[in-house]
Parts: sequence; structure tokens; C-alpha cells
Amino acid sequence: MQSFMELDSSWENNNSSPALGASYIMRTFVSSVIMSLVVTFSLFAADQSPAKAPNFTSDAQWIDTGAAGKKVPHSIKGYRGHVLLIDFWEYTCINCIRDFRILKRWYAKYHADDFDIVGVHFGEFAMGYNADNVRDAAKRFQLPWPIVADLHGSIWREYHSDVWPNRYLIDQNGDIVLHIEGEGNNRPMEEKIRELLVQAHPEISQIPIDPPDNTFAPSCGIPTDETYVGNWFGRGSIANPKGYNNDGEVTDFRPVGTPADGKVMLSGRWITQQDGVTSAGKNSEAQLRYHSLSLYAVLSVPNPKKPVRLDLLQDGKPLDSSAAGVDVHSDPTGSYIEVGEPRMYYLVKNPAFGSHLLVLKPGASDFMLHSFTYGNICQQDFEQK
Repeated sequence: MQSFMELDSSWENNNSSPALGASYIMRTFVSSVIMSLVVTFSLFAADQSPAKAPNFTSDAQWIDTGAAGKKVPHSIKGYRGHVLLIDFWEYTCINCIRDFRILKRWYAKYHADDFDIVGVHFGEFAMGYNADNVRDAAKRFQLPWPIVADLHGSIWREYHSDVWPNRYLIDQNGDIVLHIEGEGNNRPMEEKIRELLVQAHPEISQIPIDPPDNTFAPSCGIPTDETYVGNWFGRGSIANPKGYNNDGEVTDFRPVGTPADGKVMLSGRWITQQDGVTSAGKNSEAQLRYHSLSLYAVLSVPNPKKPVRLDLLQDGKPLDSSAAGVDVHSDPTGSYIEVGEPRMYYLVKNPAFGSHLLVLKPGASDFMLHSFTYGNICQQDFEQK
């Protein structure tokens, strides 16, 4: 799970660009394994009145991908009489992507009986503050509900959200009745949805409920924590002694041994920034040590219409079909991906959980590496788009 643990009021005063919003409100990150188990069953104490759901702010940009472009309400009041799930998501967030299948299943089961979803997108990296990127992602993932591109983080702050995914269930009166943070813990949410809907639609009780999820059971394996390659408030993963130089200047890195788990060792010329690291020479290279079953990376290039080839080696060899992620290609020279649109790419899906050394070799300058995320044995049943 990706997390903002504290909002900083200086963001509003100091942020001159939405793309830099995250830089002012990030404070710390926590393990997906631990924090995905956090469930906040309400935003109010038992002896207080339910909290009213804040309205969507006027500075957000709506992307009505649902119902074949049919006009949908753009206010909380417009959903009165319905049960509404607000899903805060981020299009490069693997935790959000893995849970789309759950949301789609609920939507298919209950939408005809007055259940709605609105996806509120608030970006983590600069790419997430581009409404066109959000629109493309919503289409790629085939999300059937309306999306709000919260480009300024206004809705995010109104709901005191600090994590992706983050879900707020709103009843027919506009009250927040359940709040669940992080990937997983889907059974309590579906049970509450059914409880609210069955009052007017008793036939819902005959619809089978989803089985409990077990994606964080110890037997699934505990993978490497999310790896931020940029200088994320002390969480940057560069293992080179030179470390970070965030003034936009090129640094010539020399590797010193191999990286520890969750660390990245650079070689060649790179520019280091908060958002990630950018290759500045033909012989640039990045090594990552990790343990998991699958591996994903957030990558980008300046011009998506001019993709950059990224060669991949795992444990000194090209990725073969048994370990290649869905974005990986192969030719006589080895395994690679074509980095074009700014998004999360599916690099590795190993046949077994284990520790590996991955080497990435961009074929051109201006390739940007933002982060790595991972999947355990039980986190493989989702649409990889």
C-alpha cells in the first residue's frame, strides 16, 4: 500500500505546480503488508453523529468513463438514495490495480440495485497530475464508473486521505459509514454494502458474497517493501556512496559491490531527483536486489511517441518466458521492454518466490526510473494492463 501519513498545510501556500503537490505532503511510507491490515470502521466515535461526506471540489476534473459516457452526478447530493463507494486510487499504484477486479465484481453485482462507485485519482508522481494520463489509465483498466482527476489534491484533503487505495462508503443519506484503508480487507466492505442495499432490495441476500481474501497470509510470502528510486524524504533507495544530488546536475556513478535488498546501485551518468532518476548517457545502468514472486516498475520517457528500449537481465541472464512479465519482449539480443507511455510496467513474474538481482539498461538518455513494487504468491489474480 502506498501512503501519505500526514498532510502539510504548506502545500497550499508553497505549491506552484500540481505536479509537485506530493512533494509537500509526503511524510513517510509504511509497509503494505502491515498497513493493508488497517481498517477504520468509521470516521466518528460511537457516541457521535455520523460524519457527512464532503462534496467533490469544483477544481477537480471529471472523466466520465462509466455507463458509456452517460452523464453522472458530480456531487455527493446527486447520489442521495444510493449507496456510494468513493475509491481514492493512483494509476501507478499496484495495490490499487490489484483491487480493481474486486471493485468491478461488486459493481457488476450491485450497480443495478443503486450501488455506485466514484474513483478519485490523486497523483503520486508528476505523471499523475496530467488529466490525459489519468483518462488513458481509466480506459486501459476499463473502469466502468466515473473518475475524478483530483489534480490539486482538494478532495484528498477534504477526506483526510493519506493512502492508496483508500475507500469511503457513503449511505443513502450521505453519511460516511465505513472507511477502509489499503489493499485487502474487502469482506467487511462488501458486507456493509449489502447491509445498506438489502433494505430496499431484499433479493440481494441471494447473491453470493465474495470469499474472504487471504493475499497477506504468511504462506503467501513477504516481499521487499516498495522501492522509491527518487529522493523521497529519506526513503530513496540509491546505494551508491555519492547518493543524491537534486540540483539537476549529472552525476557519474560508479557501483560499489552489489546492492542490498530493496536498494538500487547505479552506474554511468544519471540525474537524481525526488520524482526518480534520469539516465544521462548511453551506458547508464541500474541494479536492484529484491525478493518476491513478481516485480513492477514505474517508468517514463520525455516523449511517449518515441519509446526507449530497456534491456533486462535477471541473475545475469535475459528473462525467459517462465519469468517474463507481460510487458517483456525478447529478440536475439535479449529481453527488453519498450518504455513509452508513463505508467507502471510489468517486468517479472517468477515461477517461485525468491531473491534475485535485476539489471536495467536503458538504450537512450532521458529514460526515467521512478519506483519498484512487488507481488507475493497470492497477489497474482488480477488484470495486468
